Amino acid sequence: MLKLRRGDVLLIVILLVLGSAWLLFRQAMESQQSYDPGTLVAEINVDGEHYKSVPLDSAEQSIDIRTEYGHNILKVFDHGIQMIYADCPKKISMQMGFISRPNETIICVPNRIYVEIVHTGGAPAPAEDGIDAYVR
Repeated sequence: MLKLRRGDVLLIVILLVLGSAWLLFRQAMESQQSYDPGTLVAEINVDGEHYKSVPLDSAEQSIDIRTEYGHNILKVFDHGIQMIYADCPKKISMQMGFISRPNETIICVPNRIYVEIVHTGGAPAPAEDGIDAYVR
């Protein structure tokens, strides 16, 4: 039987606290950033090839994708995109939900569809008034 010593337990606790602090810090930093919907685009790739780029500030629309691998429907609304239909067996891509922030993805492996939100230009809007520049 494996016996843990006081130092082992202390090391495990320290690593758990540091890992949790890092994750909370990243989540807090990401939640403070806001992006202009006019600068966000959903890049849709099918079988590794570019299929379509859809600006997320456009009107509500449905994108019907029929390939030799399967059938999917994406819906663009509220400055984001969501997979609303997939004919693959487990429908995991539909469970990925609504995405609207840069670097979020929807992936349908059996149908070889990859959707990613991309920030096309401009700096993220600051969450609060802050320093505009630093001159030395």
